[in-house]
Amino acid sequence: DGAEGGYIGAPKFPLPNNWQFMLRYAHLMKADEADKALHLTLKKMAFGGIYDHIGGGFARYSVDERWHVPHFEKMLYDNAQLVSLYAQAYQYAPNELYKQIVYQTLDFIKRELTSPETGFYSALDADSEGVEGKFYTFSYHELFEVLGDEASLFCTYYNVVENGNWPEENTNVLFRNKTDEALANELNIPVDQLKVRIKQARDKIFAYRAQRIRPGLDNKILTA
Repeated sequence: DGAEGGYIGAPKFPLPNNWQFMLRYAHLMKADEADKALHLTLKKMAFGGIYDHIGGGFARYSVDERWHVPHFEKMLYDNAQLVSLYAQAYQYAPNELYKQIVYQTLDFIKRELTSPETGFYSALDADSEGVEGKFYTFSYHELFEVLGDEASLFCTYYNVVENGNWPEENTNVLFRNKTDEALANELNIPVDQLKVRIKQARDKIFAYRAQRIRPGLDNKILTA
C-alpha cells in the first residue's frame, strides 16, 4: 500500500517478520523501493490508532486500511517482534520515532505484561466492562475535563473531534497524521515546546486512564 503502508486492504496486520525481511533486503540490495515501503509502514503504524499513544504497545491489528481503529487486544508476541523490528530499523536508519516506540513498548511490557517472577504474560483482552476498546478510547468532552486549557492542543495532535473520530462508537481513537515539526510549524510554536506540552498532557491522561477498569489479562506465562 503506497499510501498507508503495509499491505493493501483491511484488516491490516503489522506482520513484523515481513518488514524485517524488507529491512534486510533494503540494506543488502540497496533497494530504494523496499526502503521506502519499510519506512512508510513503520511511520504509519507508529502514528496510527493501532499503537497505544498513552501507554505504549501495539494492538493486534487494524480493522480499517489506515491503521486507525484497532482490534484492541494486545499480544506479547506481536509486541516482542515489533520491538525487534523498530530497534533494527533504528540501527539501519536512526529515527527518534523508532527509538521512542521501542522504549515506550518495553515500558508497557514491563508494566503490564511482566509477572512478579519476571516471566511474561501472554496478552491483554480487547474489551473491558463488556465493551471493546473502552479502556483506550476517549470522548472529546472527557479530555477537556481532564486537561483543561491544554485539551485543544492535545485534541489537535491526536485528531480528536467532538462527535468522535470513530463515529460508529461515538468516541475517539487517538492517532497522529503529522510530524512534530510539521504541526509545530503549522501552529507557530517551537517544536520543543510542543513536545513538552504533549508529554505533560499524555502523562495526565495516563493517570486518568489508570483509574478505569482494566482489560482482562491472559496470565499464561512465557519465559522469554
